[in-house]
Amino acid sequence: MLISDPSPLTGERELCVVVSANVYNAAGPRTVLVAEIETGTRYRATAFATETEYGVALADRVMWQPIDLLGEPFGRLAPDQRERLIEQIITLVRGR
Repeated sequence: MLISDPSPLTGERELCVVVSANVYNAAGPRTVLVAEIETGTRYRATAFATETEYGVALADRVMWQPIDLLGEPFGRLAPDQRERLIEQIITLVRGR
């Protein structure tokens, strides 16, 4: 999981988790695929949310992020959390 630098406009920091495959990330691309982590409570009941200790990782909020904008690491998803999030993303992409 990563936390962004403070926004120059709002000062807020965003949380995200890298979901692209380790083999892709290790190949040295300039971007990685990340899912947003919502720290509030409004998304906790959705079908495409994975609970973490820092908030809810949202499978429907996935985007390519340049690696130089990732911010600093602060934690990791447990293997079962990562697997669930990946399954949710795949379900959304396939349209089921």
